[in-house]
Amino acid sequence: MFSNPFSPIFGGKPDVFFGRERILTLFDHAMIDVGSDNRAIFITGTRGSGKTALLEQLSIRASDKKRRVIDLGPENTISGLIYSLTGYDEVTKTVNPQANVNVLGIGGGLSAVSVSKTEHANRDNLQQLLLDACSKSKDGLLVTIDEIQKVPLDDVSTLCNAFQMASRKGCDIMLAVAGLPYAYSKVIKHDGCTYLRRATHEELGLFTWDEAAESLNIIFSKIKGLSISKTVIDELNQASYGHPYIIQLLGYHLILHINDHISSKKHSVTSDEVKVAISNAIFSYEQRALKPLLEELSNSERTYLVKMSECLDSERLAGSSDISRSLGVPQNKLSRSRAYLIDNGIIATPERGKLMFCIPYLADYVKKEEMISDTIAVARQRRV
Repeated sequence: MFSNPFSPIFGGKPDVFFGRERILTLFDHAMIDVGSDNRAIFITGTRGSGKTALLEQLSIRASDKKRRVIDLGPENTISGLIYSLTGYDEVTKTVNPQANVNVLGIGGGLSAVSVSKTEHANRDNLQQLLLDACSKSKDGLLVTIDEIQKVPLDDVSTLCNAFQMASRKGCDIMLAVAGLPYAYSKVIKHDGCTYLRRATHEELGLFTWDEAAESLNIIFSKIKGLSISKTVIDELNQASYGHPYIIQLLGYHLILHINDHISSKKHSVTSDEVKVAISNAIFSYEQRALKPLLEELSNSERTYLVKMSECLDSERLAGSSDISRSLGVPQNKLSRSRAYLIDNGIIATPERGKLMFCIPYLADYVKKEEMISDTIAVARQRRV
């Protein structure tokens, strides 16, 4: 059985990380240079582009340098940060638990009543808590926040103000946040978020052909006893479209298929095995990524995508006017649906009046019967 280093965990930490070398290098330099512009990083990308995996890599690299790391999610972000900084939500301090009083020079002792004072650690003193934590972290502090689009904007503002003060005081502090494409403009336009407005914005897109090929070669070369040709690498590369999550799926299903059918300790991957892996990986991708994505959209947004897919030309572009004409609706009536799809990185406008899909396989998937839930599909077949 061959080891399978691929781990297509959606939104989780993969066993093997590949690519994004430029961003990792910028981060490594920023850890050393207190005055670097890259000490605050705002990562955006569509689902499956590797945002969470990249945040985890930054966290690992910072920990390796002995930097204190606090990893946060979108739920209760402020209180989570406070608890990580202090270890408590509130602290009770007792004053003079046993005071001996000398009365008129006579040796009798009186026990004074103890006084307790409860201090709450909350958003009002986050700045000071952050400064105190920085003063105690001799190797610096990194805070990462995933799915920033789900964090209330007032909380993001509170975080920014605290980090701004810590930076102003010369603290060795870094911040890395990640979110969907629309999160960036949403956050930087909000009052009090100047700190992230000045952050380095990294948009995670698809890997180039060479980047994907290099990543695949590196990973497969580490699997003992398995050999893979350039032709096979190219087939996997083509099927992946350079999408990190699809690359993980393709590699995982290929090794899974080989282990199910090959018992020898040495094996050369065949094109037939790749075809099976591609078919299995695409099905898994549709069910785990595309189907949930479409289920989150409104009926009008899904309809827009279906008509857009039908209007694609040989360059895989669709004209806005063609979509409007196909739907029998003026373009201005479709602006809200179009804007939502663009803001969420599902489609893009590469040139005036033209639209393109940004998510692999979505253009074909929106036209499939699988868009209908399995429950509805079976009910229709049984003519309920």
